[in-house]
Amino acid sequence: MAKKVYQFLPYGVILLLGAAIVGLLFYIIPYRYGLTKTVYFEESDEKIENPLTGFAPPAEEEEACAKTQLVYIGLTWAEWEPQEGVYDIAGLEETYHIARWKKENKHAVLRFICDLPGEEKHRDIPQWLYEKTKDGAYYSTEYGRGYAPDYSNPVFAEYHAKAIEALARYCNQDTFVSYVELGSLGHWGEWHTYPEESIPQMPDAQLCWQYVLDYTDSFQNARMLMRRNYVMAQEGGLGLFNDMTGAGEDTQEWLGWIEKGGSQATAGEELPLKPMEGFWKRAPVGGELTSAYPMEELMGKRFVDTIELIEKSHMSFLGPKCPSGEELKSDAAQTIRESLGYRIYISELRTEYSFRKDQIGVKLVWKNTGLAPMYWDWPVTLYVYGSSGKLEYWKELDLKLSDLVPGEEVTTETDIPFSDSFRKGFRIAVSIKSPDGKESIRLAMDEDMTEEGMLLYSSEDEME
Repeated sequence: MAKKVYQFLPYGVILLLGAAIVGLLFYIIPYRYGLTKTVYFEESDEKIENPLTGFAPPAEEEEACAKTQLVYIGLTWAEWEPQEGVYDIAGLEETYHIARWKKENKHAVLRFICDLPGEEKHRDIPQWLYEKTKDGAYYSTEYGRGYAPDYSNPVFAEYHAKAIEALARYCNQDTFVSYVELGSLGHWGEWHTYPEESIPQMPDAQLCWQYVLDYTDSFQNARMLMRRNYVMAQEGGLGLFNDMTGAGEDTQEWLGWIEKGGSQATAGEELPLKPMEGFWKRAPVGGELTSAYPMEELMGKRFVDTIELIEKSHMSFLGPKCPSGEELKSDAAQTIRESLGYRIYISELRTEYSFRKDQIGVKLVWKNTGLAPMYWDWPVTLYVYGSSGKLEYWKELDLKLSDLVPGEEVTTETDIPFSDSFRKGFRIAVSIKSPDGKESIRLAMDEDMTEEGMLLYSSEDEME
């Protein structure tokens, strides 16, 4: 009887076949089911108006503010504290339509003002405070009429601290007031006076420090800005605002101070201006368009210079003087509005399946092509949906929006636990929402939306 002969494959061949099979599994399954994929995105040219950027018209003008994300509140001390120790919250809310703007998820730029030049003789500090001090000066100049207090008066300074503390306490209840321009001193709260007109000078540098501390010790939720790059702004990491935006010579001088520093005369020790190049990467820039030229001229023959100066300044907002109403319809106004602040999009998405970890890694490359960062670190969330459309997984990404500086890119990497339903298809979306979930940042991308956010990827498209 013949014996059966069994032939066996060499052990090395078996190993090679096994490795080949495993290799095919590693390659075919991830790519067949869209588990490993790289997708590139282009920035859209869509016009986007996102939170905390853009124009900030006067909050009392409802029609002007109807289509903006920001409003401007220029609050005089006389309005805020008509009687000693009595703060007119009801008047503030009624005059500036605060309930409406909060309901519409707008944010405010606030400036506290003690001297607002106008057409008639008047005072912007309360009557009771005037009676306690009476050491300021009425003025009538080519830029207006008003009353300039003596800011070095210790009684004035004492009550100022109380008024700012009360105002901050009101504002700290929520995040509606998001920018505070440190006003208080000088005409328009711009930290300058005209002593040649017999108007009291700015107080000594040491007292100026105390006025700044009144703000920084009290306001908790707002980003604060100063008119110039004073030593307090540099040391405190504050932003800056330019109320001469569009005026070439004045803005170039302002930018020169930021680059090289300088000083400003006071009634005593000079107030140092410190170099602050690149400060906009961590603190905001605001201001308003100059009153030296009519809006038609700024949006017309001076537009090229205006937009160039805005870009050099890395501005996030403009107001209260800014285009409004019919002026908003001009191409120039739209261009300025689109330029202000941040403009975020994702340039690359990569998914990669890991057999060993049984998870999908998701890499996103983030870019900002705007003029400035988003200075608030709102939560950025990744969402993953299964083949049935059910939300299977979500996670807040390790991304600080304030780190997303124009000209740079930030990469986030997230591991998603694998689900068998993903073989039939899965989708990835992202969203950036305010901490209370009421506001969203629109990415500059031509992508579909889900209930949670912007849809970036669908593996089902790869499987068709």
